[in-house]
Amino acid sequence: MEIRVNRSFHAAHRLWQHQEKCRYLHGHSYRVKIRAFGELNQWGMVADFVDVKNIVSQLDHCVILFRDDPLVELLRNAGQRLFLLDRNPTAENLALLIGYRLISELGLEWAEVEVYETENQSAFVRVEKDKLEIIDFERY
Repeated sequence: MEIRVNRSFHAAHRLWQHQEKCRYLHGHSYRVKIRAFGELNQWGMVADFVDVKNIVSQLDHCVILFRDDPLVELLRNAGQRLFLLDRNPTAENLALLIGYRLISELGLEWAEVEVYETENQSAFVRVEKDKLEIIDFERY
């Protein structure tokens, strides 16, 4: 059975060691479209919509950074809410992260995730349970 969820979140990020303007800290109003497949659980759900929404909402009003970015320590010491990844926080990697979490935490068979960084540009990924790439992350 299939479920679909649309969600949005607001966050800042920067691409560490990028040579263009994305190297500067800046923010986006992200929009996320999710399509996922799984077996019905004991309550007759593929996944609880609240759990799906929470995976996306944990990114809301965070600064999302690559964990080795030198800004991490400064922002952590300032009490900033951080979400750290094992890679640069591009739209592509955010889509991978959300897909990874949907499958690893909610037990779905596959998930398609599209992350819109702006109204006109997005990254899309299909993540499958048997081909799952591990993405390491931390929340502060």
